[in-house]
Amino acid sequence: MTDFFKSALGSLISGATGQQDNDFVGQTCELGNQKLRVKRLIAEGGFAYVFVAQDVSTGKEYALKRLLANDEEKNNAVMQEIRFLKKLSGHPNVIQFIAAASIGQEDSGHGQSEYLLLTELCTGQLIDIINSRDSPLPCDQVLRVFYQTCRAVQHMHRQNPPIIHRDLKVENLLLSSGGAIKLCDFGSATTETYHPDGEWSAIKRSLIEDEIAKNTTPMYRAPEMLDLYQNFPINEYGDIWALGCVLFQLCYMEHPFEDSAKLRIINANYNLPESDDQYTVFHELIKSMLKVDPRERPDINNLVERLQDIAAARNVNLKGATKSQDPSSQQAAYSPRQPMNSMNTSDYGGSSTASALFSSLKGGAGNLVKNIKDASAKVMETVSASMNKSDLDISYITSRIIAMSFPAEGMESAFKNHIDDVRSYLEARHNNCYAVYNLAQRTYRVAKFENRVSECGWSPKKAPTLASLFAVCKNMHLWLRQNPKNVCVVHCMDGRSQTATVIGAFLVFCHLFESSQQAMHMFTVRRGAPALYRHKEGI
Repeated sequence: MTDFFKSALGSLISGATGQQDNDFVGQTCELGNQKLRVKRLIAEGGFAYVFVAQDVSTGKEYALKRLLANDEEKNNAVMQEIRFLKKLSGHPNVIQFIAAASIGQEDSGHGQSEYLLLTELCTGQLIDIINSRDSPLPCDQVLRVFYQTCRAVQHMHRQNPPIIHRDLKVENLLLSSGGAIKLCDFGSATTETYHPDGEWSAIKRSLIEDEIAKNTTPMYRAPEMLDLYQNFPINEYGDIWALGCVLFQLCYMEHPFEDSAKLRIINANYNLPESDDQYTVFHELIKSMLKVDPRERPDINNLVERLQDIAAARNVNLKGATKSQDPSSQQAAYSPRQPMNSMNTSDYGGSSTASALFSSLKGGAGNLVKNIKDASAKVMETVSASMNKSDLDISYITSRIIAMSFPAEGMESAFKNHIDDVRSYLEARHNNCYAVYNLAQRTYRVAKFENRVSECGWSPKKAPTLASLFAVCKNMHLWLRQNPKNVCVVHCMDGRSQTATVIGAFLVFCHLFESSQQAMHMFTVRRGAPALYRHKEGI
């Protein structure tokens, strides 16, 4: 093995690494149980070189990364990269670790330690696909790419302690032979976090800034990394900021902070294209990730859930292959404040004409898709099972939109939901995070729900006015926007008639569906057909 390293050293150090005829290419080596022949150089940078290596016995090709380290700091960094990759390997969106070997500087003959890292060979970089196109990837393709990237980051952040990548960028996203996104390059990854405060000295802040600068790409650095005097925590939420930059670039083929200007980054001074009508579904997602205060950014689990919401609404297979071409995508959009004890329709234009209200609906919904999660079948089965056990008439239309029948008090046998049981259920599962919308004219003691009830008082046999319907949708929108854990609980007397109207309207309001028929179909699947709908369809 030592001879192998020595034979390759001269050309690598001399600067001939970009040539196919350097001494390293054509050599054979044994790594673990595999005998490999080095075929060609495919990438280089700093003290690392990546080659295609072929298994002599099977013909299968791998990526062989050769790293040089001339001091203890670089040795530790390389060893940490290998440890992280080995620990993370096995996830479908992380490049697969195969084997590794090393030789110390005392045995290398040139005063530097050398490392070989064998991984799966990917077919190319995502950045090459983007650069080869005249227009950005279609919306659904962006959704797949970004979701798979987030799944890789989620795998990192779920480790104990969380592993922070610190160098997330489009250039570090590879494509497997099957078209899956593979996150690579863990040379900057760390488990170290920092919590600056008023007691930190200027020297300490400067040292940490220098360390961060060595391991991050300028235009992807989060505000807390550039200005430690803000005393924001420096942790895995820096990756969330970088993901915001990645999503922006996937959508618009340019970086939100292309010039890496410090003042623009620390003030989150960027602009979403006003004319964009293709990627509106991502606007609120980008805004939430590019928050100056890292504590206001969503965590990676929330991001993954929100992407699943968008995919469910658009009927997109998130595990599909990434291609250079994709069918034109359809647009989906969505973008809620404390619940009101009573609805004041004038606050939302109650006196406006129908056309003005429809205009508001069309342009003001934002990207609420991010906050509505259509749970998977497994989750829904779990929810249904728990509901059966509690014997309550409650249905999750999505994981954040709940329909139920009237919560009665006393011993009224006509109603399945006893208010105390409903209160216990909501407090146990959504403590301090639920808002109740009572569409019935009948009322109850709202203190039972900690005064979190909005009284709408609609007539059971008349359609609500457009203004009042808009007011409910807008209020739900504001409430859900406040906190990703917030849920809306909607009920009338039977939990189907007016409840279906509101929830169906809200799903259309959020652009989850293009028509009321589609929204009603989802409500029927989750809750059962409302009485008027059953009569109309002959059910």
